[in-house]
Amino acid sequence: MKSNVILAILSLFFLLVGCDEINIDAANSPEDALKTIEIGNKEREIIVYGSHQVNEALVLIVFRGVMNDKDIWVADVRKANGQWRAEEVVQMNGPFEGKGDIQTIITNEEYGYEIGYIDSDVPATNKGSVIEVDGVEEWKIWIKESS
Repeated sequence: MKSNVILAILSLFFLLVGCDEINIDAANSPEDALKTIEIGNKEREIIVYGSHQVNEALVLIVFRGVMNDKDIWVADVRKANGQWRAEEVVQMNGPFEGKGDIQTIITNEEYGYEIGYIDSDVPATNKGSVIEVDGVEEWKIWIKESS
């Protein structure tokens, strides 16, 4: 009887520890998913500048603050099994010189989106989103669905 009680207590303990580990990675929103990539850098604050929802299960978020206070990133955040997860994170610190006023940096045909840079003085088109980043006046990040 005593060994059964100890076995039951140990089983309950391992079940609770397992549930706690699952909750650490669980994200109920795209913004919560960004916090899961921050685990090694808890002292840093993530600043979100904007997002673009490609579809119900995919949001692209422009942010700063994970590795340092200067680098700008775009996170590909996807929903699977009811939870959001940052799948890919790409650094976006500025356009390449001499490549034009609008530059496509990432084309993801599988999920149907493009990410790039647009000069600040170029008028934005109706397709997609243009996201401004604090402290950057020369260019913006644009995100649109692939055609």
